Amino acid sequence: MVQCIYVKSIIEKLTFFFQRQNNENNSEYLYKIINDYKQKRPVYEEFRNVVHGAVEAVLKNNHYKYQISSRTKAIERLEEKIIRKKNDNKYYTSISDIEDLVGIRVIFYTEKDKNRFIDEIKEELSGSIKIEEKNKTNGYNAIHLIVSFGDKRLKLSEYKHFKGLKSEIQLTSIFHHAWAEIEHDLIYKDIYGLKQSDPEKYFLIKDRMNNLSEKYIKTAASEMEEIMDIIKQ
Repeated sequence: MVQCIYVKSIIEKLTFFFQRQNNENNSEYLYKIINDYKQKRPVYEEFRNVVHGAVEAVLKNNHYKYQISSRTKAIERLEEKIIRKKNDNKYYTSISDIEDLVGIRVIFYTEKDKNRFIDEIKEELSGSIKIEEKNKTNGYNAIHLIVSFGDKRLKLSEYKHFKGLKSEIQLTSIFHHAWAEIEHDLIYKDIYGLKQSDPEKYFLIKDRMNNLSEKYIKTAASEMEEIMDIIKQ
């Protein structure tokens, strides 16, 4: 009995030691990136305004039906992201490794408008652009662009300090956006706490929502494409 208590005590001490060491490592790892971001965040905010303006100019000049929003990542959200990625064995060496510190979302009526817009924004920004399609079983359907300004803009004095900065532009259509917002609250964020309180019900709802997305959202988005084609004929 005494031996069991002794072993338990050793395990508890080792657990406490490794937890403390892990917390210290997290603090040290976070400090460098977060401190750098705190100092540079005003520049990122300025960059957001400029990219937002450039994107909206393309949308207006080419007569899109759209909604646009943008944000500069909050410091606490950046902390959460860094720790979450670290737990998944992905490490950032500096803020330049993080591509979504500036985020812009554009919601179109149709999928075709998304694809047409990509060619036009490439020409407008004239910098590097990375394109990634995000099609998930939960109904999220978007194209993510990671963009930066090209030499044409960076040669101008008012743009020089944006060199090396990147922005993520998310392009989606109105049906997929609405569905993604609902799914994000109920499943990803789990605002009712079902995953812990009633896992069976949580996964039942998750499966039903996936089925709804497949049956109705994708169909509605496809039919909207056809309606818009008829209107434009």
